[in-house]
Amino acid sequence: MSRQVLIVEDQPAVREVMVESISEIPMQLNISEASSLAEARVLYQSQKWDLMITDYNLSDGKGLDLVEEIHASNPSLSTILVSGFLSPSRVKRAEDLGVARVIAKPFRPNELESAVQSVLENHGEAVQIVPVTPGEDGPYRTDRTLLPKLFDMDRNQSLLFRIINELPRHRDVANICNDALHIALDITRAERGFVSLYDRANRRLVMISHHCNENLNQLGQAPTACNVEDTPFTPLLLWNREAVESSRIKGGRHACWPQVGAESFIAVPMRLQETNMGVMCLMDRHAEDEINAGDRHLLGMLIRQLDTLLDNRAVHAALADSAKETLIALVHSLEARDRYTKDHSERVGKLAAMLANGLGMTEDEVALVRMGGRLHDIGKSGIPDSVLLKPGRYTEREYAIMKAHPGIGDAILRHMDMLALERQIVRHHHERVDGNGYPDRLKGDDIPLSARIVCVADAIDAMTTHRVYRMAQPMSFCVEQLQRNSGTQFDSRVVEVALDVIANGYVTTQARREDDEHGDLPLSVAA
Repeated sequence: MSRQVLIVEDQPAVREVMVESISEIPMQLNISEASSLAEARVLYQSQKWDLMITDYNLSDGKGLDLVEEIHASNPSLSTILVSGFLSPSRVKRAEDLGVARVIAKPFRPNELESAVQSVLENHGEAVQIVPVTPGEDGPYRTDRTLLPKLFDMDRNQSLLFRIINELPRHRDVANICNDALHIALDITRAERGFVSLYDRANRRLVMISHHCNENLNQLGQAPTACNVEDTPFTPLLLWNREAVESSRIKGGRHACWPQVGAESFIAVPMRLQETNMGVMCLMDRHAEDEINAGDRHLLGMLIRQLDTLLDNRAVHAALADSAKETLIALVHSLEARDRYTKDHSERVGKLAAMLANGLGMTEDEVALVRMGGRLHDIGKSGIPDSVLLKPGRYTEREYAIMKAHPGIGDAILRHMDMLALERQIVRHHHERVDGNGYPDRLKGDDIPLSARIVCVADAIDAMTTHRVYRMAQPMSFCVEQLQRNSGTQFDSRVVEVALDVIANGYVTTQARREDDEHGDLPLSVAA
């Protein structure tokens, strides 16, 4: 009976070594190859497999993500992870996912052959790392001289891809620094590391990202800020040194941060517009010898890319802030023409942020929702005043014109990359979870959660403020409408949070706000 084996590896030469190695196994094997996660997904769906062998770093993602995806529906599929970027945390994740073997690159062909045969015969048992042992005897079917160079090329290409293609995908500084740290750890084969930013005014360093395995978790327990003088990084930040490197000391440890020691470390400066603005420190390298010239070159490329990205993000953030303020000013001027909608978007943004916070969203996500709420009606700038300011209910034709405002808002933001996520809110804040909204008739989870939140906040403010054709509705009416339309017009989870916000007195009707302003009721009381 033929065994079906799928090899997922983006380097053709390494795939060739893998195929050649396992072809010697005394079994009938049908071997297929995929050069990416996308190809692997297509092949996986085409037939039943007995074994999948995958690299960790691939051109379009991580091999373990594919393993997790497949094991969710097919936990019996045997898998082998082959990687030159193993760390205790990655091996632990492989173990948690039920990976049968973890093999470190560079590997000897006979090691892969033995692992595959064992997995196919025994259907895999515990995870084990199969490292290369220098000087170990064993037959090479591939040229002895070329094989180590092949793996070096594979490793360097993977690192270059991550530096050039993956790192720039991140939008915010924290994720850029965190990803850069993980790449630097792989380049230097270090066990732990951290990134810290320099507070020049107070001569302090603030740790913003760190990584270490569970057995060396000093970084997670260390203070998040310290004086520069309490670290070995003064030469980097004040004397413009290119790097500070310690040698491994037998039985001793270098102090890299208060309460954090390391047997060895290398630290490099991070710069923004030619000014030192932080330090990346990499600790406890696996290798005993110094970092070789090739790895130093890669580390230098990474730091230059990081400097460029941070510089670009600083300019980008300044432009984004300027663009946002301009757009918010446009919304304010738009709303100022109608006393019934004055400050509507500010209130919607504030309430939407409360709802997002109640749903457990991150600070960045809450800020995004708030900004989306502030901009949600920007498309009304393209609606004629004869419709927008009409003192009464709309005709069917006028309502059709008004319904164009989400699409107009989307068009206004279309070429502003820094507002791509806010743009989704602007376009979709009138969609309904039952699919009967507009402009795209999206349904359920197809509507971005941020837009579903703003939809509820917008409806609450509309019901509780005066309109030209009616006075503000009482809060009891608002609660009744939210409950009645939960699961049809509104997302039920968002409604649940909104009802809590209302019950806790964080929302008031316009009539109550006006009473409060005139002193008729204490300001702490909400309707």
